[in-house]
Amino acid sequence: MEPKNENVVTGVLAHLMRFFADLFKSVAESLLVVVGTFIFATTVSAGMLWFHEWPLFLAPVGGFIVLGVMLIFWYDA
Repeated sequence: MEPKNENVVTGVLAHLMRFFADLFKSVAESLLVVVGTFIFATTVSAGMLWFHEWPLFLAPVGGFIVLGVMLIFWYDA
């Protein structure tokens, strides 16, 4: 009887580890997309501000605007 219990426990632990690994992978993937989009949008807005000789401390505003619009329309099925 005991070897069967050990198999059940290891099976449950394996499924639990797989669940947390998939969850971590999904969260990390989404976080990379959000951070990458913010960095790209901030860089583009900094280039535009530099070209028009405006203060560069306004550059993150462009990143936050793009990030906000992206998160509003983000559909994760």
